[in-house]
Amino acid sequence: MAAAETTVATRPGLVARLRLGPALIAGIVLLALIILSAVLAPVLAPAGPAVVDLGSVRLPPSADHWAGTDAIGRDLLARILYGGQVSLLVAGAGMIGSLAFGTLMGMLGAFGSYWVRAVVDRAIDIQLAFPYVLLAIAITSAVKPSTGVLILLMVLAAWAGAARVVRSIALQERGKDYVKAATVIGASPFRIALFHVFPSVLPSLLVLAAMQMAAMIVFEATLSFLGMGVQPPTPSWGGIMLDGKNYITSSWWLTTLPGLAIVLTSLSLVLIGDGLQARTDASRSREGDE
Repeated sequence: MAAAETTVATRPGLVARLRLGPALIAGIVLLALIILSAVLAPVLAPAGPAVVDLGSVRLPPSADHWAGTDAIGRDLLARILYGGQVSLLVAGAGMIGSLAFGTLMGMLGAFGSYWVRAVVDRAIDIQLAFPYVLLAIAITSAVKPSTGVLILLMVLAAWAGAARVVRSIALQERGKDYVKAATVIGASPFRIALFHVFPSVLPSLLVLAAMQMAAMIVFEATLSFLGMGVQPPTPSWGGIMLDGKNYITSSWWLTTLPGLAIVLTSLSLVLIGDGLQARTDASRSREGDE
């Protein structure tokens, strides 16, 4: 009986078995709460994000309006919650698109022919050297700003960073014995890249996904604040801050509260990225010791 109790007492818990560090747990919990709040916006919001009440203009946070109201009497909590849906979806789409395209280009840069690798390298260098704000201004001046254009801008702005990371890891893996063995037995470069090297790239790609998502949240807010992102009347965190910029000194909540939502979401994603990076480093260290 005592031996059984000792076994149970020393058995590692779920968190220990999964090797979830404090930063990773905190980030996951915070992000889950933010996503849940956005999903439950119809339940949590006292009114719709577009309901105008001219008798309740720029009211400070109170029991009736927990986050106050904006310049035309719309409930700010409702706009932040519904804006979270838009901002998270747009940032998620931009992150997935940039990682997908960046991974493809990074693999081509590692396993393509000489000319393909040269073209990919120059494309990455040019993209990394080009300021994304100028790119956004150039594109939005030629076409009407929309959600689709915003996602395209996110992909164009972030794919090169992902491609450089994937290419670097793939080149390291390419020189290892298991890749040489696969080449000797006649495996094609496509098969080697997809089934042998990509699993080694995936952990770093997950870390990059969290960091890219945080950057995309800020990127969406920046472009929406500049009027080049999500267009009214659709709420987004950057657009809500744009609506309140003329009242920063008199109605602080109009910009502070949506800005706080951006900060907390970015913080949660950075914590997740740091936690995943620490876990990846620990796994590689154990593999090296073995």
